[in-house]
Amino acid sequence: MAVKVETERKPGSQVVLSVEVPVDQVSKSIEQAYSRLAPRVRIAGFRPGKAPRPMIERQIGWSALRQEALDQLLPTAYNAALDEAGLDPIDVPKVEVEQFDRDAPFRFKATVSIKPEVTLKDYKDIRVPKPQTEVTDTEVNEAIERLRLRFAELHEVERPVQKGDFLTADLHMLKGGATLVGESQTDAQMEVDPERLLTGLAEGLYGQVKGDTRDIRITLPQDYPKADLAGSNVVFRVTVKSIKERTMPPLDDELAKLIGRGQDLAELRQEVRDDLQEAAARADQQRFENDVLKALGDRVDVEIPEALIDREVNRNVRELELRLQEQGIRFDRYLQYTNSNVDVVRSERRPQALQKVRLELALEAVAEREGLNISDAEVDDAVRQALEEDQQLARKAEDLQTADPVRNYFRHQLLMRKTIDHLTAAASSEASDTMGARSDESEPQEPATTGGRRSKSRKER
Repeated sequence: MAVKVETERKPGSQVVLSVEVPVDQVSKSIEQAYSRLAPRVRIAGFRPGKAPRPMIERQIGWSALRQEALDQLLPTAYNAALDEAGLDPIDVPKVEVEQFDRDAPFRFKATVSIKPEVTLKDYKDIRVPKPQTEVTDTEVNEAIERLRLRFAELHEVERPVQKGDFLTADLHMLKGGATLVGESQTDAQMEVDPERLLTGLAEGLYGQVKGDTRDIRITLPQDYPKADLAGSNVVFRVTVKSIKERTMPPLDDELAKLIGRGQDLAELRQEVRDDLQEAAARADQQRFENDVLKALGDRVDVEIPEALIDREVNRNVRELELRLQEQGIRFDRYLQYTNSNVDVVRSERRPQALQKVRLELALEAVAEREGLNISDAEVDDAVRQALEEDQQLARKAEDLQTADPVRNYFRHQLLMRKTIDHLTAAASSEASDTMGARSDESEPQEPATTGGRRSKSRKER
């Protein structure tokens, strides 16, 4: 379809298309609309669609006929306008129909967001010192203690409660002398740990004996799950039914055999050290990548469209819903528990979304400049690996392997990973004057993508 198009650039990477469709195309669309609607009209004395056209058109009405023609012509004209203007929009257009009548051109305006122009400064001089963390003996000892805790045994004791004990107890929360049924438990299992229990509760249990009932007064925290109780002064009435203490396995050669990591304590320590060193190396690599990406972010200038930010926020919120669903929690219930709403959740995720979109645009600009691309074979391998790791997806293997959205997703993720690898390979030499040592003032940011799965460590943790 031949259309006339004028474009006007707007801030925020938006373009307004002023489109004119010739009269003959308008007449054709009206004729096609009439052909579709006429058979539906029932006029006494005539078979469907066989009455004189003026009678049928009066029955249909110009408004309905016009809308039917417009609905059919507009998408075709819009796509033709995009082709004519050479634009690739990133969101749904906002359309304003200016004129659609018989014997007249069809005129409309469409406002679309397009991929922004990225101004990328020289990034080839990025040099970042690569951290090399060495595991200490203290860290090894702490890791072994955590392993001992996993294999500790509980034994019932006849003595007063101490820190670290495990109790079976009846707990009743009272407020103003009234028992709060929904906040009470029978035969509750609890560890007497000040770091895990409500402030003051563990300390109040110290010295209590089996069979004893004790009232412990505490103030609930401001972030208590039930908003109506947050910050309230309450009493916990606790009846201790049993007291158990934890017995740790001895720190000897038998510990290695018990855990299944080596034949003696020396081999256990070495395996633990190796595991910690592997984890430290992965963390070092992640920090290194984050520093490289931060340096790249400092070298990019781009005006990010709201459409891209909204798309990333939507994806982030959908991921949250799926994670909650996997835990058996409905999203609306989560909002109630956290005393929040969808708008707050979206606004909290907006800064991260903005940062990620900005970084991915920079990476795409680097990939284009460096001529990086992903082959169909690489996409095939990535899709196949994803299906092997997810049995539910595997049932739809054939559809997923050929679906364009799926393949485009993996192609994009792989391209981001390849670009990051390209940048980090160039930046891993000795730091230059263009960038100082890494700052630890902020948390490492999430990498732009994890499309290329990293290899797992030699042992499952």
